[in-house]
Amino acid sequence: MSMPARPLVSVVIPTFNRAAMLREALESVFHQTVKSFEVIVVDDGSTDDTSRVVKSFAHGIVYLRQENQGVAAARNSGIKAAKGRYIAFLDSDDLWLPHKLERQIDYLRAHPDVGLLYARMWSYRTETPQERRLDPHVVARTFADLVNGPNAITTSTVMMRRECVQVVGLFNPALRGTEDHEFWLRVARRFSIAFLDEPLAEYRRHGKSINGDPIGLYDAYRRLYEIIWREYRRELRDPRAAERQLAKFEYLCGTTALKRGDRRRALKLIRTALARDAALGQQFVKKDTPWHVKVWLPIKPYAALTVSALQTLGRN
Repeated sequence: MSMPARPLVSVVIPTFNRAAMLREALESVFHQTVKSFEVIVVDDGSTDDTSRVVKSFAHGIVYLRQENQGVAAARNSGIKAAKGRYIAFLDSDDLWLPHKLERQIDYLRAHPDVGLLYARMWSYRTETPQERRLDPHVVARTFADLVNGPNAITTSTVMMRRECVQVVGLFNPALRGTEDHEFWLRVARRFSIAFLDEPLAEYRRHGKSINGDPIGLYDAYRRLYEIIWREYRRELRDPRAAERQLAKFEYLCGTTALKRGDRRRALKLIRTALARDAALGQQFVKKDTPWHVKVWLPIKPYAALTVSALQTLGRN
C-alpha cells in the first residue's frame, strides 16, 4: 500500500532504539480500518536496527532521522513534515487498536468545534500483558480540568486538527517527560477538547519507558509547575496546591543535586522549596507511613537544607 498524496491523517511516530517494538507499532497502524493516512517515523538518533525495520515495510513510510534531541523535538519534526488534515501521535512502544483512526475521524467530522480528541487505553507491563488496566482514571474535558488536575491525556490516543499546532505552536523540547501535559494545556486553552470513553490504544510499560526513570522526571515536573504557576495562576482553583507541588519538585531536584555533589544548586532549590512550603515534609507522609518515619519526614527537608548549606560553606 502506497501513501496517499493528500492524506486525511498524518501519523507521527517518534522512536529511539526500539526497533522490535517499533515493528509492532507500525503493524498496528497498517491494520487500521481506514487507509487515508501517511506514516512519519522520526528516528531520534537510534543505534539499533530502526532504519532496517522501517525499510522492511513496503508502505512508503516517511523516514526522518535526526541527532538525539528527545521525544518532543522528534514529534516536532514529524509535525513539520505532516500533510494531513488531522495529526495523530503514536509512541513507538505503544499499539493502536484496529478501529482507532476510524472512530476518531468520524467523531471529529461530526464535531467541528473540537480541536483535540483523546480516548482510553489499555496499560500493561510487557512481561505480564494479562494484567492490564484501563487508563486514564481521571478524565479531563476542559482546560480547567487539565490545569487543576493530572495529565489525563495519553499521547498515543490523541488525534487533533492541524489548526491546533498552527495556533499554539509545537511541543517544548526543554520539558523531557512533561512536554505533552504542557502542550495539551496550550491546546485546551484555545480549543475544545473531547474524550472518547473507550480504549483505542495499548500502552506497554517496560524498563526503558521514561516513567522508569523517576529521578529524570523531577526536573521536568518542576519546570512544568513553574509554567503553570507563572502562566495560569489566575485560572487555578487552588493556587496554593499548585505552589505546594512546585515546592515538592524543587525539593526533589535539590536532594538529587545534593546526592550528585552539586551543592550550590541543591542549596538554592531546597531553600526556595521551603520558602514556598514551610511544611514541605508533610507532603511525603502517607497513611501507611510508619510512626517513626512520620516523625522524621517533617524535619527532613530542613536537615537537607542544613547539609547543603554546610557543604557549600565548606567548599568556600
